[in-house]
Amino acid sequence: MFEIYGFPQKKNPTVEEFLKFIHPEDITAVRDKMQNVKKNTDSYELIYRIIRVDGMTRWVRVHAKTTLDPQSTPLKIVGTLQDVTKEKEVDQAKSEFVSLASHQLRTPLSAINWYTEMLIAGDAGNLSEEQKKYLQEVYAANHRMVDLVNSLLNVSRLELGTFTVEPQAISIKEISQSVLGELKPQIVQKNLHLKEDYDESIGLYMADPKLMRIIIQNFLTNAVKYTPENGSISISLMKDIENILIKVSDSGYGIPKDQQSKIFSKLFRADNVKEKDTEGTGLGLYIIKSIVSESKGKVWFESEENKGTTFFVTLPLSGMQKKDGAKQLS
Repeated sequence: MFEIYGFPQKKNPTVEEFLKFIHPEDITAVRDKMQNVKKNTDSYELIYRIIRVDGMTRWVRVHAKTTLDPQSTPLKIVGTLQDVTKEKEVDQAKSEFVSLASHQLRTPLSAINWYTEMLIAGDAGNLSEEQKKYLQEVYAANHRMVDLVNSLLNVSRLELGTFTVEPQAISIKEISQSVLGELKPQIVQKNLHLKEDYDESIGLYMADPKLMRIIIQNFLTNAVKYTPENGSISISLMKDIENILIKVSDSGYGIPKDQQSKIFSKLFRADNVKEKDTEGTGLGLYIIKSIVSESKGKVWFESEENKGTTFFVTLPLSGMQKKDGAKQLS
């Protein structure tokens, strides 16, 4: 029953009676979930807002599972509701703090980057080889900090909903090839076999170029980083009646089975890759998941430890929808 949230005492409310209490911005997601859960018995979780009869808006988390009869006909959905309004408010406060702190960090990091470049170039006088070596270490470390700050800013903008989506006609193939061009030195150094397969009938696609680049860049960078020497990586682009499909595969370290459920969590990195590569923020896949969900798409993977991983992303053929916001993702 939903009495605690102001839902009327009714044993079997209809879907429409239930949905009228849902916040307008969340109705589509809730309706889609309610239509899909009847197709299987998987448990699911959904967080959305409801408007109580007294006018107050609250956040609730739903854990539920569909039960079927022997003929696989849905009988009922059993679940629990939890008021997580306070939790959401705390999360928003943390996101706002991260955003503010990251903005403040950008200025000194930019200054360090600029002055280090000048020193390495000899603008302040000749340097010994040892001095250049130390400065190049500073320069590389600063770049890692800039990448971390940009990732933190992206996460805060995604969580606060302040990022913009500006679709335009783009070539996903060209974005992929541009990213691969940037990764070529690492690919050559590790002697990786690269395979590309693009459906030429897709042509131009309506999407935000920055967001699409973030998706492809994260997947390909991870594939190169976590595949040992003489391994293989591939990217393919296909389409069906409703979606385009981006698939990135590698023959790398894979993801341990007992940690696969956490792979899209914020700040999570699997134990086997942390042992081999200490660098990494654990934010890339979380950002991808958020972008794809905002774009009404899906993202999933198949992986076996020490045999490799394949990531899949589907996006609607209609493209990304325009969204106004304060900032673009970096």
